[in-house]
Amino acid sequence: MNEEFYIGWQDKAPKSYGQWVKYVVWTLVVLIPIIAGLLVLSQRGFIGSKYEIARLRTLEGILITEPIPCLKIPLGIDEKGTERFQRILLIGMGKKSANPALEVLAKKTGQPLMGKGIRLKGKLIYYDGVVAFELGPEKELFQGFSKLKDFVSTPVQLGKATLRGEILDPKCYLGVMRPGEGKPHRSCAIRCLAGGIPAFFKAKTANGGQQYCFVLDQDGQPINDKLAPYVADEVQICGVLEQWDNWFIVKAEGFKQLMPHWGKGMVMHTTGHF
Repeated sequence: MNEEFYIGWQDKAPKSYGQWVKYVVWTLVVLIPIIAGLLVLSQRGFIGSKYEIARLRTLEGILITEPIPCLKIPLGIDEKGTERFQRILLIGMGKKSANPALEVLAKKTGQPLMGKGIRLKGKLIYYDGVVAFELGPEKELFQGFSKLKDFVSTPVQLGKATLRGEILDPKCYLGVMRPGEGKPHRSCAIRCLAGGIPAFFKAKTANGGQQYCFVLDQDGQPINDKLAPYVADEVQICGVLEQWDNWFIVKAEGFKQLMPHWGKGMVMHTTGHF
C-alpha cells in the first residue's frame, strides 16, 4: 500500500493532505463568525438607564439628611388635599455617600440643613421611575436657600413582607455603570455600599416584574456594613415594608442568601430570624 507522506520542509504537500487542510480551514472560516454572532446575540442587553454625565442641573427641594440623604420635591396637592412629594436620592461623587459633602456645606452656611428648602447643583441619574442626583463640585454645589418649607409626610405602613431579589448600589444600577447588577458588578457594588451609598433592593413581584426599595435595619438606620456577603446573589429579606412618599423602604429583620442552582454544597449566609 502506497500511502502519501508529507515532510514539513517540502515545497508542496501531497494532494490528499492539502485537501484535508483546506476542508478544515474553510470549515473554521464559516463556523467562527457564526459562533461569534450567536454568542453576541445570546448576551443580555444593557438596561435603559441614564447618567447625565456632561450636564449639570440645579434642583430645588427640601433637604433630608438622615437616614437616607434626599431632596423632597413638591408635586402639588392630590385629589384628597394631601401634599405630594417625590424623593430624589442624593449621592456623592465617586463611591461616596452625599453626607460628607452636605456636612461641609452645613459648616460653610453655619446652620443645620435638615428640613431646609435648598437649591443644589449636580447630575441626574435615573431608570425605571427611580431618580438619583450626584452632587456637583464643591464650588458649584450650593445654589442658595429657597422658600420651600418642610412638610413632614407620615410613612405609610404596609406590614410584614418577605422579598426576594438582589441587593444593589443605586448609583451604578440607575445609570453610572453598565452592567450595574449581577456577578460582574459585585466588587463595585460592595465598594459603593462601603462608601455609604444607601443599599438598594430589586425585588421580584408576583407578576414577574420588579419593585425597588431601600434597605434599612429594624430601627430605620443604614445597614450597609452587614450586606457585603449578600451582594449580587439572590437574597430573601424579611422585614417591615413602608412607603415614604414615592419610595418603598424595607426595615430588614433578617437576610437569607438563597441557594443558586450551581451552588450545591456551599455554605449559605443567614442573619436574623425568619
